[in-house]
Amino acid sequence: MKPTLAIPTFVLFAASIILPNAALHAENSPTKKNIVILLADDLGWGDVGFHGGTADTPNIDSLAKDGVRLNRFYAYPACSPARAAMLTGRFPHRYGISGPVRPRDEGLPTSEKLLPAVFQKAGYETSLIGKWHLGLAGEEAHPNRRGFDHFYGFLDASIDYYQHTAGRGQLDWQRNGTTLEEEGYSTDLLTAEAVRQIGNQRSGKPFCIVVSFNAPHSPFQAPQNLIAKYQGRSNEREATYAAMVDSMDQGIGRILDAIDDQQLREETIVVFASDNGAARAGTNEPFRGQKRQIYEGGIHVPCVIRAPGILKAGTESEQLTAIHDLFPTLAAATGVTIPSAKPLDGTNLWPQLVGGKSTSRTIVIAENDHALLQDDWKLIQFATGETELFHLRTDPTESQNRADSDPQVASQLRSKLAQYQGIVQTDAPSQAANPSPAAEHDTTKVLIATATEDLQEGESLSTATILGDAKYGVLGDPRVESNGRGIRLLSSEDVDGNGIFASEVSLTSDEVSADQRWYRFYISGLAQDHFAVEQDELYLKVEFFQKNGTDSLDLIKERIYPQVLREREDFFDKDTNESLGHATWRTYAMDFRTPFAEVDTLKLSVGFANGKALEGKSEFWVNSMDLRPIDAPANYQAAKPTLQDFPQPDESTLIALGGRWYFAPKDGQRNVPKQFDHTNAEQLLYKTDRYHAPFAGNMSSWLRAGYLDFNGDEVTKDEHKPYAVIVTFTDEHLVIRSRNLPNHPTATFPDRWRMLDGNPSYIQEQANTWHIPLEPKRDPDAIAMDEKNSNQALPMGAIGVATNGVIFFNPFDHIFETDAVWRLDRCCGHPSPRQQYHYHKYPVCVKTPWCDEGQSHSGVIGFAFDGFPVYGPYESKGLLAKDDSKNPLNDFNLHEDPDRGPHYHVTPGEYPHIIGGYWGKIDANNRPGRR
Repeated sequence: MKPTLAIPTFVLFAASIILPNAALHAENSPTKKNIVILLADDLGWGDVGFHGGTADTPNIDSLAKDGVRLNRFYAYPACSPARAAMLTGRFPHRYGISGPVRPRDEGLPTSEKLLPAVFQKAGYETSLIGKWHLGLAGEEAHPNRRGFDHFYGFLDASIDYYQHTAGRGQLDWQRNGTTLEEEGYSTDLLTAEAVRQIGNQRSGKPFCIVVSFNAPHSPFQAPQNLIAKYQGRSNEREATYAAMVDSMDQGIGRILDAIDDQQLREETIVVFASDNGAARAGTNEPFRGQKRQIYEGGIHVPCVIRAPGILKAGTESEQLTAIHDLFPTLAAATGVTIPSAKPLDGTNLWPQLVGGKSTSRTIVIAENDHALLQDDWKLIQFATGETELFHLRTDPTESQNRADSDPQVASQLRSKLAQYQGIVQTDAPSQAANPSPAAEHDTTKVLIATATEDLQEGESLSTATILGDAKYGVLGDPRVESNGRGIRLLSSEDVDGNGIFASEVSLTSDEVSADQRWYRFYISGLAQDHFAVEQDELYLKVEFFQKNGTDSLDLIKERIYPQVLREREDFFDKDTNESLGHATWRTYAMDFRTPFAEVDTLKLSVGFANGKALEGKSEFWVNSMDLRPIDAPANYQAAKPTLQDFPQPDESTLIALGGRWYFAPKDGQRNVPKQFDHTNAEQLLYKTDRYHAPFAGNMSSWLRAGYLDFNGDEVTKDEHKPYAVIVTFTDEHLVIRSRNLPNHPTATFPDRWRMLDGNPSYIQEQANTWHIPLEPKRDPDAIAMDEKNSNQALPMGAIGVATNGVIFFNPFDHIFETDAVWRLDRCCGHPSPRQQYHYHKYPVCVKTPWCDEGQSHSGVIGFAFDGFPVYGPYESKGLLAKDDSKNPLNDFNLHEDPDRGPHYHVTPGEYPHIIGGYWGKIDANNRPGRR
């Protein structure tokens, strides 16, 4: 028999979440007790000792023994909503906080009445010690203007524990609005401040202190003596995390001791909780999920309340409780009235805690996705509209989705959630309408694609003809990626309902003439993990027309699916991040000659047939389709050229520039240009075993909305930067001036939802100048970096530059040599703390003019600062450089042969990084050099 669900009427539900504030009082006569709230940052359910955590937490455990453990306490998936809910007692979506507050956001509206202001009016001395993260916009947003008499700590999402700097490098440490330069570990400093305030209470007023630790939030830093304590138990990162939790626990112990020293134990209510579940480093076991998710691991967090003489020590409560209940509950416990006309979502649960009995209730927790919990049931509604249903008493790990097996329960809870969302919507602040996504494109009319600088990248594809199972629109999840718009080929979705999986997307071009017969058709594409076709039927196709496109003449077609399969295998890296090899933006191209001089129109297509119906992300994205003329290969009559072959010049016409660089004159040119840029990049050649034009197609970029411009101002509209890279020559150097802007899709920066916690956030336009030696010199004292770069063979800063002007960093990120892979976007890059976008791993997304299919040696993709070129991952046809036994890579990822000289390779294998050291001498113009 299926379990039944007693659903109270909606009137009762609404009453349970919107209580009259004047009635929020305890059953017993309350007194003006002190309040101390100890809030951890990103601490998981399984990170505390009384839940089996690996870190030593004797003080938190002692607090649990002396108080009541709330076994069903829920926070929000992210920092800002949880803190806002705690301070307002209201569902944060009501006032526009649905995710982490960014520096430019309004933050917590001043119209919201906060807990400290209410307690302040009731005669309390109020303090916030630690993290705010609820807005930086003006003086009115400051904690001192929101009810806190004292504020000591930082305003942004996270800081360096020792330098006290935020993600954009600025000092973020203050007391009451005055910036402080203090030495010390932030956990210790926050603890000392709390102890000082408790010990210096001279006003005779009760106090309400919120100690908002930044531990164990990233960056992962801790005192060395504590790290050493855990190094024998786990790896370095886990040891550091455990040490951060341990340090916070020691601080909590000192705060509890301070309360006892002042003989205030019986007069003080202490609350300990976490703002959300753990991210990557911590543990939410046994629950499913993590921070930023509404599975239990992201929102079900440890919580303890100690009130000696009132709450029975050493007990556990099964009362369904949320962080927005703390405000009304603590107000009731102390006899404080909440004078607000706004509806509260939090409930006074003090009677339940005092009496030790639980009552039925419903709560809603949300970020983008929503979770409705009613007694033992939990409904999850994702932003996509999909729902899941779990019975938490029998399935606390959420392993069995019962939405289909208990449809009546799911339907009732969906209806209840919809009603609640309707209530919230009427209370939510009005917002400017956002541009709606383009309607799904379905047209049979063939249009001419015209590229203009007014179009954002990918928007030209809105004019494409779409047949079959494909859609035009936003690529991916715009919350976490910046891929723009484009075409989605869907190998597992029967969009047109014809029972087969196939599609073709086409643009037409009349940029063709009898005088120019050779062209390159190329697309920028990304194959999601589960995109799959039979018989290699993912293809590029060119059709030829005459008579202004009205008369079809011929067509050519080339399959590119084998390249997708090869990349999934070659770039697979089980030791780091598998998805980097499975889903990576690449250039796919085909070179062709028009078969007849009469051809005046081309129809360019990308398509697939025989799609496999697989679960998961079975899509192939296309964000650009381009055509450009190329020179006729010298040997095209003898054999069809390979796709990445650059048409070789007449060597007798070349002008040497120094080193391996040459200028290829055309149209009667006699003088070398003063600079090379996007207008003449194809004339700047580099000679290895053959000639390349590595900068061709790489010297322009986009300053995208959401980036910062050179002055640090936020960009509101995509702006084309044609001169993003400029190259000049001196007698000794190739000089690269670069804005350091990626010319390919990236993950969304700033990361509005902090999916990659601690991400440095913004990409900013730079003014970099790099000097690459024309004649690299060997360094007889070169040393390879070790596994952790503990010998500092490579600096933490830039170590080279790609041909699109984006710099290469060493393999590690931040402190303790954390492997950079954990926060890379699809294109193997991310911003540094100084907002410099940069690569770490094989940068296959650089828009180079070559298309690396493993047919021959990969083209040049950049230069290390010692002057040696950096090549792609292939050494020859079908052979990755890392697998070349004839000429193996050394510890620096270095090869050497007579034709190419010494050169580095990006390596998708055991060392998934660009280079492991410098073989040549570093030019003094490039900083930082080796430390």
